[in-house]
Amino acid sequence: MGDALNPRAAALILAAAAFAGCAAAPQGQAERLADSMTRAIVNDNPRTVARDLTGVGSISRAEVGLLSDKFNALGKYEGLKLLAFNAAKNEFAFQANFTKGSARVVVRLDKKDRLSAYRVF
Repeated sequence: MGDALNPRAAALILAAAAFAGCAAAPQGQAERLADSMTRAIVNDNPRTVARDLTGVGSISRAEVGLLSDKFNALGKYEGLKLLAFNAAKNEFAFQANFTKGSARVVVRLDKKDRLSAYRVF
């Protein structure tokens, strides 16, 4: 039938699978946090935005309102799609999809996988 994998190849495959599993955990957390923040902004909810950005800096009610207007002009929020990941910065770029368009959202997680930055482009 087929040749058995040599022990070195098997070890490399297991190491790659373990690394992929570790990378998926922060990605899932980043996507959940980015989605939650995007929904809070769409709903013009500055209290949730301020709570989720604790320790990052402050954001005014007016700034949340401006982002909310920008997002709502794009239609109904439909979710995120991962575009890129920078492991060195623990930063994730997503495309936020709406019925009439999209926006680029970049989030960064701290060492405890908490939201430490949320930017819209």
